[in-house]
Amino acid sequence: MSNSNTSQRRLFKDLQKIQSEELPGINATPVDNDMRVWNALIDGPADTCYEDGLFTLRMEFTDTYPLTPPNVRFTCKMFHPNVYADGSICLDILQRNWSPTYDVCAILTSIRSLLNDPNPNSPANNEAAKLFLENRRLYESKVRKLVEESIMADQITNDLKLNDDNDDDEKKKSIDKSSPSTSNNNNNNNNNNNNNTNDNNNNTNNQEAQATAASASSTNS
Repeated sequence: MSNSNTSQRRLFKDLQKIQSEELPGINATPVDNDMRVWNALIDGPADTCYEDGLFTLRMEFTDTYPLTPPNVRFTCKMFHPNVYADGSICLDILQRNWSPTYDVCAILTSIRSLLNDPNPNSPANNEAAKLFLENRRLYESKVRKLVEESIMADQITNDLKLNDDNDDDEKKKSIDKSSPSTSNNNNNNNNNNNNNTNDNNNNTNNQEAQATAASASSTNS
């Protein structure tokens, strides 16, 4: 069996697990049915400065998965000691400590745990690591600001989706309303055509009658 088939089978298994089990704080799904690219969502852990936050990620798999880890990065703005500016994550299980036994659920669960339990001694963001160690209050203040932004972004996304749904409903109503009118117009046009045909027939009959009368008059003369 090729590496590609093995990877696909494993990813389908990962997806079934996510869909069948209630996994707190994490969710993921393939993008446009492409099993090699997933969008993921992590809820901020309760009783932490990340609580209520909604953090989006992109997961990209190769044909060598699960022998090699996926490329995982945040697609939203983050302030965390172990998250690089481009969203890449400094996490040992995504690097040297990777094991084929890890699946999508394990990866996202580990990242969610990392939010509140960073490793400032191996920083990807020096400012965040420094504040985490030396000024926890300011660090948490910056994180909570990001949480508020993530909530607003999620609300905007939902509003846009709602507006799109409403627009679709309005278009459908408009089509439904116009359909009877169109049908009536077609019927009226058909009636007009029938009337015109009748008028033409009447005119033809009158002309024939006049011609007959004229012929008879000429004969009598």
